[in-house]
Amino acid sequence: MDDQMGMQQWIAQSEQGIESLNLGVEGVLEWAQRYLRSLEDRSVCPPAVWGGLLNHMDAAPPERGVGIGAIQSLIDEADEEFMDRLVHWGSPRFFAYFPCSNSVPAILGELMSAVVNVNGMLWSTSPACTELEVRMMDWCAEMFGLDDGFRFDRSEKGGGCIQGTASEAVLAAVVAARRRCTRRGIDRSLVTVYTSDQAHSSVVKAAMVAGLADDAEDRSRVRVLETDADLRIDPRNLERLMRQDLDAGLVPALVVPTIGTTSTGARDPIEGIMDVVESFGDDRAWVHVDAAWAGAACVCPEFQGLLSGAERADSLCINPHKWLLTNFDCDLFWVRDREVLVDSMSITPAYLRDKASENGGGVIDYRDWHVALGRRMRALKLWFVIRCFGVEGLREHIRGHVELAERFERWVDSDDRVELVCERMLGLVCFRVVGGSALTKGLVDAVNGRGRVMITHSVVPIGQERAGESIARVSVGTPGVQESDIEVLIEEIGVGLDRVLMGN
Repeated sequence: MDDQMGMQQWIAQSEQGIESLNLGVEGVLEWAQRYLRSLEDRSVCPPAVWGGLLNHMDAAPPERGVGIGAIQSLIDEADEEFMDRLVHWGSPRFFAYFPCSNSVPAILGELMSAVVNVNGMLWSTSPACTELEVRMMDWCAEMFGLDDGFRFDRSEKGGGCIQGTASEAVLAAVVAARRRCTRRGIDRSLVTVYTSDQAHSSVVKAAMVAGLADDAEDRSRVRVLETDADLRIDPRNLERLMRQDLDAGLVPALVVPTIGTTSTGARDPIEGIMDVVESFGDDRAWVHVDAAWAGAACVCPEFQGLLSGAERADSLCINPHKWLLTNFDCDLFWVRDREVLVDSMSITPAYLRDKASENGGGVIDYRDWHVALGRRMRALKLWFVIRCFGVEGLREHIRGHVELAERFERWVDSDDRVELVCERMLGLVCFRVVGGSALTKGLVDAVNGRGRVMITHSVVPIGQERAGESIARVSVGTPGVQESDIEVLIEEIGVGLDRVLMGN
């Protein structure tokens, strides 16, 4: 009897939970509509101090919850307490860093993924989860014009998976490159990595995580190459360092060039780098191309030349969550030889063994493609986006942002108080205030301090003396940005210039 009563209570609670889900989803959707419509009126980066939220919240968790029937009150509380303490990356006047993309179909795909809540660690644990991802990787390879060697459907060894971020992708490349060396009998203590002083910090961090560097300053097996006047890797310098290391008994294992560096959008000369790497013969280093931001633009045929040379690389990553209407997180990571990658991270205890995997037949078990064992159904939101907008819609999205960046670039050219630091790269415009770094840094602070728009600051080596100089970055790419938002940006920079040049 007690068991029967317990079951009835469980059923009743489950039914109540489903009904509450209906009410909760309705409440969240209503909130989402209000939030998205409010972005134009919100401060992009509201003023905040550490502890502003912490000091407002109870230090201990509640002993008794409000109950699932009070979901709407939690939605209202979250809106009131948290939303005004965020930097609003979805604002059409967010021009900082690189964009964090989003769209209604992506949100709905994420919601469906959360509802089914599967773990796609093995093909057998959720077959559609894996197979959808395999197809999305091939769809995107075609969209970006990638070489057939990176595809499942056109090669025997290639393919790709969805990582969380480009940082995870470069870590996967590091361990794959190291494994390729150890399979040749090379001591792991000799494995050496090469990148540039303009590459993303994730390259050095991946070397740290993989045990190739003790800290961020350890250069015993990490070479951070000084870039040329255009902030690109000089292939001649790369070759010199690699041969020096070989002579010293080290083994060049991985080279990480970038297409679209974070500070200025510079493009490393992939063709020249590949010429150098391939000159070392069959035992050459693994080359991983980081095209996390700029690679998204290659959905447009006119920009696919940016990837020239990548068809000779071993791996490549592009982030739809940066610029292709797909919400965070979604990094596309392709490899030319998936067997080496899988071998570098494969471990199969008894509880992960099953007939589908062990009997062959082409089954892909994505658990071996990255650090995490568990994985959610990220491919669903990507499918929603591509099916909703189509390739042509995504091209229109990118082209519109590039045109807006050109509009801002023309303004910089026309105002004698500022000047371009380098040639515009797609949606990224880098400039400085005439008169020095202090003025440029002051301008960024003044603009962001008003909160109407947000831009970012960086420091890059300029001139023969390679002195670090402050620059201001404007990155156009947030969904919904229009020419009127560029006009607000120009207006705010004008106000900031008046302040810093007048000494206020």
